Amino acid sequence: MTFGPKNSPSSNPTSDPRLAPGKPAHRRIAPVISLPASRPAGTLAGLLLAFSAWMAPISQAQGTHTFGDVIDVRVVNIEVVVEEDGQKVHGLDPSNFVLEVDGQEIPIEYFTEVLGGISRKVDPSTEDEGAVPALAPGEAVGTSYLIFIDDYFPIKQDRDRVLDGLIEQLPNLQPQDRAAVVAFDGKRLEMLSNWSQSLPALTRSLQKAKSRDTLALQRIARNRAFETNQDLGELELGFDLRDLESDDTYATFIAGYDADLNVTEERYARLVFGQADRAIRAAAATLRSFAGPPGRKVMLLLSGGWPSDPSLWATGDSVRSARGRGTTRGQGLLAPLIETANLLSYTIYPVDVPGVSASLVDTSQTTIGLNADRFGLALDREHQEEAALFQIARETGGKALLNTNRIRAFEAVVADTRSYYWLGFTPSWKGDDSGHRVAVRLRDRNGKVRARRSFSDLSRSTEVNMMVESTLRIGNPPSVAPLRAQIERGSRAGIGKRKVPIKIAIPLGQLTFLPAQEGWAADAELRVAVLDRKGITTEIPVVPMALTAKTQPAPDAFTVYETEIKMRNERHDLVLSLYDKASGKILSAKLEVPAL
Repeated sequence: MTFGPKNSPSSNPTSDPRLAPGKPAHRRIAPVISLPASRPAGTLAGLLLAFSAWMAPISQAQGTHTFGDVIDVRVVNIEVVVEEDGQKVHGLDPSNFVLEVDGQEIPIEYFTEVLGGISRKVDPSTEDEGAVPALAPGEAVGTSYLIFIDDYFPIKQDRDRVLDGLIEQLPNLQPQDRAAVVAFDGKRLEMLSNWSQSLPALTRSLQKAKSRDTLALQRIARNRAFETNQDLGELELGFDLRDLESDDTYATFIAGYDADLNVTEERYARLVFGQADRAIRAAAATLRSFAGPPGRKVMLLLSGGWPSDPSLWATGDSVRSARGRGTTRGQGLLAPLIETANLLSYTIYPVDVPGVSASLVDTSQTTIGLNADRFGLALDREHQEEAALFQIARETGGKALLNTNRIRAFEAVVADTRSYYWLGFTPSWKGDDSGHRVAVRLRDRNGKVRARRSFSDLSRSTEVNMMVESTLRIGNPPSVAPLRAQIERGSRAGIGKRKVPIKIAIPLGQLTFLPAQEGWAADAELRVAVLDRKGITTEIPVVPMALTAKTQPAPDAFTVYETEIKMRNERHDLVLSLYDKASGKILSAKLEVPAL
């Protein structure tokens, strides 16, 4: 996809008078609005967006300096569960905990115990520790349950059994709780319910979820085709590689064998990686779209079976899979979801939708499948799926609900999230996109501690990109205001390509203009995101925009920005977002680009 200047007026009718053809590009304060002199007003230039993305940024206006700053104070809250002999431990105070960030102990600035859904009064002896902000002692603490339904991996019958259990257990919600429901079909996210406290409304949403098809049978067919091809390859060797269980035999065999994945295995590993990555990123986008509900934030993740290592999934061979190229394994594959959950203070409770036997697994005691260090150790695919769930739960402080316990998943999650400790601290934020490890342990007493293990110091630019992607996938979050934009039919631009003219009405009155050396100036960024019919997105480019005015713009002032996008000639979803850096406000438009 490519951006280029659009200098001629549109010939198609439009419904928005602000974007009507034949009208001047600037209104009201047009004579005093300036863009970089080297670029024509009303155009974008230099964007190349294919498998990689690059934008030649619009330079800042020379001699323009604004006065003022944006102060961003964010507290990191860590929900902590302490257990001893399988029972939760209550009545602890801050002196009982050691909080470490990147291996260094730091003070606990905020401390509250939530007991049975009620905030416990702070012990007078620890009155130097504040309660969690906006949480009064003795107050009922609600929980926001975000239900993510994976329709891409599971068999419909298995998924529906879990959904029936959720419907039956919805009365476990307390009056202060709320839930939302989102489903993913391998390409698109659909919000079946926004945050709601209505049991009838949530029941209808889950019933609607049961009416959706799943894509498991298509995936299983591909899996069988691969295994058939793989069996033929093994017949030539005279044995199945997975039959070599003895360390000595295995070591002798691989000494004269090329351990790299063969072409079929490599292709299948990449296919599995792409499928899992798509579902994992969809779950992360769902978290970003529901970033700020009140109370404790919990995701109930209904997974149909994601692999923790696509190469191992393809081969069943831990040694040979380690040499697989182009795939990410373990925490790397799951990182987008884990990092987003920890950034937004979500605890994830993964649910094993397929299921086999029975157990509610305490992830703090589980190491299955993530640290294989012996020749010949190969996990079967069920263990692969469980390993992924363990990893997600362990890193975010939740529990993995496996096998038959998946049927009572919501009941178990509600019980586990009613009582915990809330620890808070304020890091020295740098906004450099760095990750930081968090560890919570007990001081001078026994007990098992369960809490999330990291947080991310994301830059504001990365956070805005995340919001734009979420808008693209699931619609505008409450923090995003509407932006007026229009597209035209466009024309063909080579084999399989097209040009799409776009007009954007930039509401100057909604941007923050601050005093500058010569009048007033606003600092904004334009982002463009696209989603194709397969549910694949590209990297989101950022276009800096410096606007100046001799006088402060009127509340209804705006200017029109025109551009032209070159993309494949197929249906796309398009999101245009304008970010006001001074106020943090985001204005966004979501459009559908049909194929010619």
